[in-house]
Amino acid sequence: MTVLLDKTKRYNPIDSWFYDNFISDAVRDMTPTLFDDVAAELKDKAQVLDVGCGGGQLAVGLATAGEHLQLSGIDLSPQQVRRAQKRGAPLGGRVQFRQGSAMDLPFADNSFDAVLSSGSIKHWPDQRKGLSEMIRVLRPGGLLLIIEADRGCTFEDAQGFVDRWRLPRPMARACLPFFRTYIAGYGLDLEDGRQLVEDLPVAGATVERITGEPGIQITARKVEVAQPV
Repeated sequence: MTVLLDKTKRYNPIDSWFYDNFISDAVRDMTPTLFDDVAAELKDKAQVLDVGCGGGQLAVGLATAGEHLQLSGIDLSPQQVRRAQKRGAPLGGRVQFRQGSAMDLPFADNSFDAVLSSGSIKHWPDQRKGLSEMIRVLRPGGLLLIIEADRGCTFEDAQGFVDRWRLPRPMARACLPFFRTYIAGYGLDLEDGRQLVEDLPVAGATVERITGEPGIQITARKVEVAQPV
């Protein structure tokens, strides 16, 4: 899969199909209480953006857990956007998806109460710029949440993750070196995460490993930028 060798290339149809059908559930299960936790933090009619939404699993899961939420998703892959639109269709207008780049989000400043991204930031050609875009469209006080593969994950955590891929166990285990080299190997470590949020207009930033999983989670809140007198 060429996209996994060049992380900044847009997913081609085969990459999109493989991820959506065999890997996406394992990514979702890295944070099993995420949907309920985020939904509980947000008020009625809160606007939530999923950057790099893939096939829409995260956005649809959040909209299902929080019926008071309005979800938007954006992804560079047209195939994934079509899958997301189909997956979100039963929820009607509460979930909307469009094609676009994390480098130039097509939304106004301060548009969302929460901006999330899962498993996407390693694909961005400029991670700092993409993160700055996420913060730009986030309202002051809004929730910023990023989940990404952990470059420093243990062998056991990586193996447990690929064992959850929707593949026969021998085939999943055969993918383990590939995952560690070309997925986790291009992910974040704790220091990467700290550097990404350094000097950005956020408060209460936490960067931590997800216990028992090959993942890093970054959480923060956007602060109000003081205007010059």
